[in-house]
Amino acid sequence: MVQERSSLAKPDAVPATAEFRGLSYPGQVPAHLFLHGFTATPEECRFLAECVHADGYAAWVPVLAGHASSVEELARTRWQDWYRTVEEAAAIIGAAKEPLVIVGQSLGGLLALHLAATRPNWVRGIVLLAPALFLRARWLETVRPALPWLARIRPFWPRGQSDLADPQARRDRVGYEQIPLRALGELLELQSIVRPEVERVHQPTLIVQSRQDHTCSWQGVEWLQTRLRGFVETLELRRSYHVVSLDYDRAVVARAILRFVARTLNA
Repeated sequence: MVQERSSLAKPDAVPATAEFRGLSYPGQVPAHLFLHGFTATPEECRFLAECVHADGYAAWVPVLAGHASSVEELARTRWQDWYRTVEEAAAIIGAAKEPLVIVGQSLGGLLALHLAATRPNWVRGIVLLAPALFLRARWLETVRPALPWLARIRPFWPRGQSDLADPQARRDRVGYEQIPLRALGELLELQSIVRPEVERVHQPTLIVQSRQDHTCSWQGVEWLQTRLRGFVETLELRRSYHVVSLDYDRAVVARAILRFVARTLNA
């Protein structure tokens, strides 16, 4: 059963080991690997991870490289470092023997698609939460070649207000208050790598997004619907903005994930 944050029983996370940094909850297969967004932390996925754990599934939420430390550290990372975090976490969980459900929020959605395309036998199903395939600020792609030069002049820019409709969730969100321009360039490069890979992705996929998302365009949803090779289900949210894992519809999202897994993967 999915309950709101205020009344959801909080299971204790297994302490992170030397091999794994993040949140982990024991349970049955298929294990769920949650991937947080750009400049965020595993807290962004905690509610959803605890919901699937309450339904009996194992859940893991790694810290992506360069996150939950300092913006200077994030500025030194490349998209390959973020992906290495994902691949190593999947290996630790045992994806080679028991394929995973991978759930990605924003940047995490890009990484989920890249894992599904490059390690298809490791992924049983995909949940894309407002995947960052197409940003509303399309002008960023135009200035992308100049970002390394701009980063030398002004390496960090204010992140601005979190794209959340729920004011309490906005206040509670944990993450960097600045964006390293070099890291932003890495996100844009990852977009350019993942887009051609999408037609190789054949796993069942649930796409969740709001048309009120101010960060990522709904165009990305329609683009995915015509290119993914497997079963595709889409959930359009009404009350949320971009960070759907934390916003007003978070319980709706959790129930949708559980239904998707039960109906599509456990049939």
